[in-house]
Amino acid sequence: MNQDHVSIWNRILELVQQSVEQKHYNTWFIPIRPIQLDGLVLTLEVPNEFFLAHLESNYLDILKDSLRSVLGQRAKIEYRILVDNYKKPGRIKKEPLKQESITLETNPSLISNPFVIPGIKKVAYDNHLMPQFTFDKYIEGHCNRVARQAGIQISQRPGELFNPLVVYGDVGLGKTHLIQAIGNGILEKFPKSRIIYLSSDKFTNLFIQAIRNNSISDFSNFFNALDVLIIDDIQYLAGKSGTQETFFHLFNQLHQNKKQLIMSSDRAPKDLKEIDERLISRFKWGASLELLSPDYETLMAILDAKLEEKDLELSTNVKEVICHNLKSSIRELEGVIVNLKLQATLSGRPISIELVKEVLAGFSNKVNQEVSIESITKIVSDHLKVPVSSILGKARQRNIVQARQLSMYFSKKMAMKPLTVIGQAFGGKDHSTVIYSCDTVENLMETDKLFQDLVNKLEKIISKSLGVK
Repeated sequence: MNQDHVSIWNRILELVQQSVEQKHYNTWFIPIRPIQLDGLVLTLEVPNEFFLAHLESNYLDILKDSLRSVLGQRAKIEYRILVDNYKKPGRIKKEPLKQESITLETNPSLISNPFVIPGIKKVAYDNHLMPQFTFDKYIEGHCNRVARQAGIQISQRPGELFNPLVVYGDVGLGKTHLIQAIGNGILEKFPKSRIIYLSSDKFTNLFIQAIRNNSISDFSNFFNALDVLIIDDIQYLAGKSGTQETFFHLFNQLHQNKKQLIMSSDRAPKDLKEIDERLISRFKWGASLELLSPDYETLMAILDAKLEEKDLELSTNVKEVICHNLKSSIRELEGVIVNLKLQATLSGRPISIELVKEVLAGFSNKVNQEVSIESITKIVSDHLKVPVSSILGKARQRNIVQARQLSMYFSKKMAMKPLTVIGQAFGGKDHSTVIYSCDTVENLMETDKLFQDLVNKLEKIISKSLGVK
């Protein structure tokens, strides 16, 4: 190495150090190596393309001013990205090969473009996709129809439609199943696709390990070689500025190369906290689709599918009780099925409504053993000044119909009775009438503030009077 470019670089570093905090100087300037000085062109070697992108994004003006102070206004910098073809001691152990190895072929000569994959590498990896997560097993309903159909389209044309795709919604609504189904769908149509699924925590841990093991080049080369990157629970990148910076440049690189990015979150991109605004802006480039809580019919279809998988049969009444008490969580639904089968197997008891109540008690604070339809109807009657006999009869006056619908709604929500039983209690109505009444109450609550206040007040009265949790 010619001493001239080393001494020149040291003089530049002295100037840089005056303008940059020591910790940032140690992180972003100490790893740089001067390679040669050709006239007024200084060539520097940097560890990887992410490093270079960050350097130019944050310190370009400081570096340029320092360079020109030493070499004059016509001085320029060229970069060479470190080509590391050999595994050094102490590196992270690669996971066993579960898919065809990736071979990247590029020219390792001098480059000025930071987004170039250097070297010739072979990378073996596990895509972490679970084969049971498919579109066929993802039951479609009003709550998820748009997201599922978008996922199917992406699996047929990755990188062309809805890129990136962000699927968001509450815990237990099937986000992980859907984004993995997209990955499996892509592999089915394009078997040689390079895909990986990771949680955001796993991505962060891999990045930290790469820093500790001085293998950032391996890290960046690997992720830049992907065709599809799937990150679960992106909200957990909050507050992790280093990981966010790395993900930002990776996102740009993959998106620029028309590679598919798929993410899940527990909230919409606009509501993410402690996430770089540049990332949030990019999350909005494609489609952000919400998964809602499943309606009764969808949840029943999901329950039937899960029971078939577990080779378990339940009566209609038992299934109704389960669906009406776990309406908000598909994940809890699966847990209930597993626990029911376990309890029935170990105790030898049939899966009855009573056993379901016992199991549900561990999943929902709405499960109550002794709340009756009669007691609920009496409270509604007293509060609304409508006779119980009228509520249980067939009169069609508006105030009576509303009292009847409210009584059915609270009976379904708190008494934990099958729909058919509730219907019979209210003049021999069928289960569809009960569903309609409950939906009417829920819809009115969304559009009528006074009615919503009435429902909330009644719920508090019933809860206090009957000891409902």
